[in-house]
Amino acid sequence: MEYLKYYTLLGILLMSYYAASKLIFDKVFTTIPIVIDELYHLPQGMLYCEENFTYWDPKITTLPGLYLISTVISPFSCTTYNLRYVNLIASCINLLLFSSLLQHIYGNSSNPLKILLQAVNLTILPPLYFFSHVYYTDTLSMMFLLAYTRFCIGNSNKFLILTFGLSCVLMRQTNIAWIFMIFLHRNIDVFIKSSRVYGNIFLNMLTLRKNSLLAQETDRTKLKRYYNLNDFYIAVKYHLFTYMSTFFKLLTLSDFFFIGTQFILLLLFIIFVIINNGIVLGDKTAHQAVIHVPQIFYFLLFYGVFGLPYVLGKLKSTLKMLYYNKLLVFLFGLLIALIVHYNTLVHPYLLADNRHYTFYIWNRWFGKYSFAIYSTIPVYIFLIYSLYDNLKDQNCISFLIPYCVCTFAVLALQKMIEIRYFLVPYIILRLRFIRPSYKIVLMEFFWYLMMNIVTFYVFFTKEIYWKDFDYAQRIIW
Repeated sequence: MEYLKYYTLLGILLMSYYAASKLIFDKVFTTIPIVIDELYHLPQGMLYCEENFTYWDPKITTLPGLYLISTVISPFSCTTYNLRYVNLIASCINLLLFSSLLQHIYGNSSNPLKILLQAVNLTILPPLYFFSHVYYTDTLSMMFLLAYTRFCIGNSNKFLILTFGLSCVLMRQTNIAWIFMIFLHRNIDVFIKSSRVYGNIFLNMLTLRKNSLLAQETDRTKLKRYYNLNDFYIAVKYHLFTYMSTFFKLLTLSDFFFIGTQFILLLLFIIFVIINNGIVLGDKTAHQAVIHVPQIFYFLLFYGVFGLPYVLGKLKSTLKMLYYNKLLVFLFGLLIALIVHYNTLVHPYLLADNRHYTFYIWNRWFGKYSFAIYSTIPVYIFLIYSLYDNLKDQNCISFLIPYCVCTFAVLALQKMIEIRYFLVPYIILRLRFIRPSYKIVLMEFFWYLMMNIVTFYVFFTKEIYWKDFDYAQRIIW
């Protein structure tokens, strides 16, 4: 009965979502023929749609996943409308995938309406939702990442995991970081668990044989759902003495094939980087790797804006944490001040392209006032504690270490500030927040609804004229 209720609600929400999105989609199509980077994507997509694979635009920096998917519409007309329409369909699939992931996270006993409403919220996350109406890589990239994650969580068919993993990277090279995150997460989890199953002497000073049933029974009672830094420290100390021998004792055949599948994906990517002489295809000069740590702070601002209901929900406890950790807050402030002083970088595209919100944020705040990069430091510190407050009861070190490493690699090794780059790191965290109340979920829904209304209003009404184009340009994320 519960399943019937769940799938009935899902069907109603999916149809409602498609109907509303289709109206906006058609309006976007009649408003502008080409949206910024579609200048490169659309011609390339049309060539692939027409099964012409001989030409590659050197301005395109991603792998051809988006264009390969476009070949599925080749029996139909290869038009701008149809190419964009692929992303609209992908956004509907994302709604289904979000609901499936949330159902797994919260369990079948959870309220189906709350699960589905959260799935809608994640699907209409404003930057992600906007790009569901144009011919960009973001929506399809998200779709394959979600599908890959769902198959990994279910320990499903390894061939499908490999296929969807390859599809993730074909959509966007940086997706390899999230594949590596899952790979590292599973390995650290086994690394810690194996030390707790077999490492008696480091846990309770009992000296027992490794194959002793008593040892296994004693230590299995110490298995936890979430592990902290001390657990990781004990595991490192234990495995230094055993040379990782017991790691493989706890590795099941399913784990072995799962880790092996991800290892193949990582190996194939390394081969690609060597052959390509870098991660970026095409115009490498505009996307050179640099250390740019303030990107992490801009991501915190992204969390502060799009996670506002969760920030407000934990406001009182976050302020208490700040009050009781004054010395640490002061040290954080000094460290961040040094980072923003010596490592704030500005990409030329950020200053030149007034068709993105980041242009206005930078030129009317960070770039306009010399004190702006410093006066935002208290906001960064508050958001660090707020984010920790939303995660602390729901996560373990086997997730946090891989997540932090991969987020740093994706965000802090590039100069360009792009709101789209923050989507995947944020959604991963959002899926790991504590179970929200109905109030928070509804706040999130209306907050995103309002932002989408405003951003589409700006897109439809605000015109910008460039000499290179004979039609008005529009402002997007």
